Amino acid sequence: MEKYFDLVLELLELEKKEKLKDAAIKLNEYQSKWDSIIFFHQYDFLFKARLALCANKITEEDFIKIGDVDSPFPLYDKNKKDTNTFFSELKNNNLPEEKIIVIDKDAWNYFLTEKEQSEIWKNLDHTSKVLMLI
Repeated sequence: MEKYFDLVLELLELEKKEKLKDAAIKLNEYQSKWDSIIFFHQYDFLFKARLALCANKITEEDFIKIGDVDSPFPLYDKNKKDTNTFFSELKNNNLPEEKIIVIDKDAWNYFLTEKEQSEIWKNLDHTSKVLMLI
């Protein structure tokens, strides 16, 4: 799996390769729950495809094609909520229905004050949800 992930990072010429590899490794423990994860991350298409590959939902060939026009994992998901809506919902304690929430750490720090972050963590303590900042 790692060699395909590395290859895709090279093909897509993505920056922060080590950070992305570390995040992918952290997500490994959730591969059996890959369909109950919501991603709000710049590279969500990459993580979704990797989890699908690990769960044998797609082939290595399909994984290498991510971002391609015919890929089931497009670079941009037009059905995804916009940034302001997503963070407004979090601030108002409207948590996503998915059990695992993966958010870009830079966006988390940019769009939320420390107080708002603390409030969201507190709200999550009362649920069975997992929040990952990567």
